[in-house]
Amino acid sequence: KHSKANARAYYLTMLFPCRMVLGIAAVVTPRGSIALAFSPLQTYNRYSVLATASRPATTRSSTATAAAGAAGKEICETTITDQGTAEVLCTVSNEDDRSSLWSDVAINAAKQFTITQRKKLKDLGALDIERPTQIVGTPVTDNCGLGDCVIDYDDKSSSPSSSKKNTKIIHFQRHGQGYHNLVCDMWRELERPIDFDSPDPNLNPVVRPEFLDPPLTNLGMQQCRSQRDLCSSLSPALVIVSPMLRCIQTAKLSFRDHVDTTSVPWVSHEGCREELGLLMGNKRRPIMEIKEDYPEIDFSDIEHDEDVLWDEYGDRRETLLEKSERIYEFLTEYVQHRPENEIAIVCHSAYLFTLLNAVMDISDEELRSWFLTSEVRSLRMEFIDR
Repeated sequence: KHSKANARAYYLTMLFPCRMVLGIAAVVTPRGSIALAFSPLQTYNRYSVLATASRPATTRSSTATAAAGAAGKEICETTITDQGTAEVLCTVSNEDDRSSLWSDVAINAAKQFTITQRKKLKDLGALDIERPTQIVGTPVTDNCGLGDCVIDYDDKSSSPSSSKKNTKIIHFQRHGQGYHNLVCDMWRELERPIDFDSPDPNLNPVVRPEFLDPPLTNLGMQQCRSQRDLCSSLSPALVIVSPMLRCIQTAKLSFRDHVDTTSVPWVSHEGCREELGLLMGNKRRPIMEIKEDYPEIDFSDIEHDEDVLWDEYGDRRETLLEKSERIYEFLTEYVQHRPENEIAIVCHSAYLFTLLNAVMDISDEELRSWFLTSEVRSLRMEFIDR
């Protein structure tokens, strides 16, 4: 069941063989085809379920260095799925290795977004809006590392069981690097400014139709796999994902050990997707198509098959104030009334920044900063009627 593109990928691997291969798994599927999986040990090339290959560059950009730094620093395991296919899952072994998963360009962009987006929110008056329900956020740990700031279950005060009424523990995760993130980082490396409000693809690459619902890059997948051990240590009773492909892929990789939907429901909700309108990278596929790929996720809370929400904005972006109201509605009308006390929500960076700065009342500066790709942060969320 391999496409011509995949066949070409195997051919390229023959032309540019890797130096070392840790293991090869082969299985005959019920239809009689053969599935192969390769797991790497220090190689120039990268392998996943479908092999791909590339030549090592003599000089690398910051983005390329991050991708190359992740290669050869993994522990990989091969498993056979219930569908009879072989799958390789690689995780990065320690904190020092994980630091290579974010380029300097990406880290600096997150720092700049923290400053510029907060100023925009302040100038719009979005930081001072008083709503009927106050949503207060507090950190649940003092131990934060690169790419994560999560609950410490040894600290009994952080335990969801000790939480007050109308209080939940939320584990927020931003998706891993998508192809739209990669292209924007490449523009920044070339010192090309990006005007995200412009419909001109020469000024704003994310309006190109090719960016419709972009998937994770190979580096993005590595970032998400690197979070598997951390997410495995969490205890969400519910996983909520944005319907965008990059978020679903992120959740499936990072929360891989919570995929038993009989005990931990997985649901998708439009309320936690990225800003609407103009940017093709934020337009989703029809729900029927997504269901075919991920039948284990419950999409029943999404009303329309086509992306009606995105289409309503046409050639303009959802404003920060409009997004703030959508986030507030999602938190107070959906999250607050879920019976689960501990929830994982996998979503987006601009969405999360607006949520943590303009919708919730949070004093902790680190908790309010811009998320890196695949980053996970836990907080205690308390709903207080004014």
